[in-house]
Amino acid sequence: MYDQPGVSPAKELWQEVLLRAVEDALFGPRHVQKRATKIILCKEARDYLTQSSRDLSMVCNLAGLDMQAVIDRMRVMIAKAPAPEELASERRRNRAA
Repeated sequence: MYDQPGVSPAKELWQEVLLRAVEDALFGPRHVQKRATKIILCKEARDYLTQSSRDLSMVCNLAGLDMQAVIDRMRVMIAKAPAPEELASERRRNRAA
């Protein structure tokens, strides 16, 4: 994403915002230690990325992406991802390390 010809720093920033939401949705938030909070944040990221909203529309527009394409792709990827409860489990985190 960095130093793409014709991509403004502002567009890169919004792409990073979306990327963070995608990472939280697919892998669980890395910045949180409490299991219950990880599960909630993962579910919130999944809801955010799979439902049309004014906020998601704005972020996708600023990132130079089509909101419906993002929603469609994320629905497929989330369907294949482990459940938030599994992502937040201590055992799974240790296996990934």
